[in-house]
Amino acid sequence: MKYKMVVLDLDDTLLNKNLEISEETVKTLTRLKEMGVEIVIATGRMFSSALPYINQLGIEGPVINYNGAYIKEVGKDRLIYHKPIPLDIAKKIIKEAEEADLYINIYIDDLLYVAERNEKSDLYYKTTGAQSEPVGKLSEFIYKDPTKMLIIEGNREKMQEYLSYFKDKYRGIVAVTQSKDYFIEFMASGVSKGTAVEFLAEKLNIPLEEVIAIGDNWNDLEMIQTAGLGIAMGNAPAGVREAADLVAGNHDEEGVSEILKEIFSLK
Repeated sequence: MKYKMVVLDLDDTLLNKNLEISEETVKTLTRLKEMGVEIVIATGRMFSSALPYINQLGIEGPVINYNGAYIKEVGKDRLIYHKPIPLDIAKKIIKEAEEADLYINIYIDDLLYVAERNEKSDLYYKTTGAQSEPVGKLSEFIYKDPTKMLIIEGNREKMQEYLSYFKDKYRGIVAVTQSKDYFIEFMASGVSKGTAVEFLAEKLNIPLEEVIAIGDNWNDLEMIQTAGLGIAMGNAPAGVREAADLVAGNHDEEGVSEILKEIFSLK
């Protein structure tokens, strides 16, 4: 099989524990680009937060952001897909989060808004490099359909309780997923990295069988299942690894580079 597109998650997949893309991985992806393979980043991050890595890899084509809710063609600085959460639904979720004392981020026009800055906004900044703007009570501030919303909750038990609660209550109304042990993410209904991969493959006239997708967490599951060859990282949860066609090494051990060199017979 001659694969024509490789779709890569960023955090805990392409990025090591220091939030860096290794020199070896950059070399491998550069060689694939020279062979005519389309390299696509698919991340839950904001576009602005992913941009340093996009630039490092010299990507000029489309990039999937916000777990598939926002796709931008970098070279032309053109938004080619955007499906935000309807404002009325977003307000209901925000009010529930506030009542449950859950810390929530909202993303509008590639900007991040929070009620206040605290240790959770500091954690998010350290994780993604995204700076937040404190605006007070979000249920009173929000004025436009948000691209995504994200709850940060470090208490594992409380996080799992509300992940299940929101998934059950808003099933078919919004997409709810998990990207880290402490992140609950909300997108518009039908949005996922999987649907974004389908959209791009069709737009670029690449059969899904000729697409490779690599990721490490539950928000990568749909694209791993959608692609012709779905690969989970060795550091992925067991359920994600079990759903994949192949399992790569750890993100801290050149997992992406090694498996791509094997698939494409690179030395």
